[in-house]
Amino acid sequence: MDSSRYNVAVIGSGPGGFAAAVRAAQLGAKTVVIEKSFVGGTCLNCGCMPTKFLWQALKLKQKIQKSYEYGFNSKLDPVVFSDVINKRDKNISNIRKGMELILSSYSIDVVKGTASFKDKNMLSVSNEGRHLDILADKIIIASGTKPSSIRGFDFDGNKIISSTDALSLTKIPKTMLVVGGGAIGIEMATIFSGFGCSVTLAECEGQLLPNEDGEISEEIKKNLSRQGVEVLTSCVNSLNNADKYEKILIVTGRSPVNDFGIDKIGVKTTASKFVETNEFCQTNIENIYAVGDIAGKNLLAYTAQNEGCIAAENAVKGNSLKINNKVILQVVFSMPQSASVKVVDFSNYKNVSLGKFPFTASGRAFIEGERAGFVKCAVDKVTQKPLAFWLLGAHSDELINTASQILANSANHISRESFFHPSLSESLLNASEDALGKCTELPKRL
Repeated sequence: MDSSRYNVAVIGSGPGGFAAAVRAAQLGAKTVVIEKSFVGGTCLNCGCMPTKFLWQALKLKQKIQKSYEYGFNSKLDPVVFSDVINKRDKNISNIRKGMELILSSYSIDVVKGTASFKDKNMLSVSNEGRHLDILADKIIIASGTKPSSIRGFDFDGNKIISSTDALSLTKIPKTMLVVGGGAIGIEMATIFSGFGCSVTLAECEGQLLPNEDGEISEEIKKNLSRQGVEVLTSCVNSLNNADKYEKILIVTGRSPVNDFGIDKIGVKTTASKFVETNEFCQTNIENIYAVGDIAGKNLLAYTAQNEGCIAAENAVKGNSLKINNKVILQVVFSMPQSASVKVVDFSNYKNVSLGKFPFTASGRAFIEGERAGFVKCAVDKVTQKPLAFWLLGAHSDELINTASQILANSANHISRESFFHPSLSESLLNASEDALGKCTELPKRL
């Protein structure tokens, strides 16, 4: 059995683990990443990135079909879904190679295999019968999560499938039941229905995206229905008719990947078996940190990246950086996209005014043929400070970044000269001005 010693060992190479490894190496630490599958983790290989490629392919398909609006006479040949998948996989492979190049440029070792704790400083890595012991001063856990099934409906990879299984399909099924009306369920329903599948989307709560703004949720539901998706809310018995569907996609949650001996060394976990961490991303064991989904805070790639950098800094230089999420933004790739962001203490504000700017009033939206949707903004009536934004419409996934920066930097107001015209982003300004009763781009309120 071979053994190696490092300053920092990182378990997992998803967004959190990758960021942690690179930042640790930048700080001069001898670093190793242990990855049991592919560099990039779930996000790159069977989550965010492949999903967004399919969404983009569908969007392009729709653009071609509507090109007559710009005076073009284009005819779209029938889509061969397996060709779309092949192109997607090539893109993912190229992105992965880029990530591997970055790791190599920092002299970060990548060890393929499954890690397990032998003690608080020693990891045993197994891969196809070979074993390697890795000794590390500090260990950062970034093992992520996996899809959760429903009791009595375990994943079989054929009829009852997970999101990972769904992204492996090379042929569009005739019918599909999607159980779970969160972000993943909405995105899967959007993609598969857009490529010709008859989709039913079932959510047990009273609305899609149960924690989202009610108006946003209702508009997404309407848009899905227009796209041919049967949407069922307050539905607790959707699986009673399982036989009528070719595929049943269960996307009701995710479970932590924690089966590598953390209990043996005494790492504390929550009731849901996520790893407990403090504001430094540190576990109850001084030299062990945890970031991303496994820490169970937000289950978002971009917060995982932030946590990875914080954990690396603290592991190498001593605990000095704390997680300080002033805002958390959410994006859903419905058709069109939706997004939201608000200050973390939004519920504490009582004297709030709401403004709304529809994209039908945006010149740029007219030019792009993307008039569906709106921007809503909440402002503090006293300070006129923006507190939250909710978006539904084209490019919401990009616009929300600007909205997030406005809130994160505690802007007391938004200045008109900061926004180019004509742009979609100036809709953020218009919505905030509407909340204050001074938007010049909307008719006088009755």
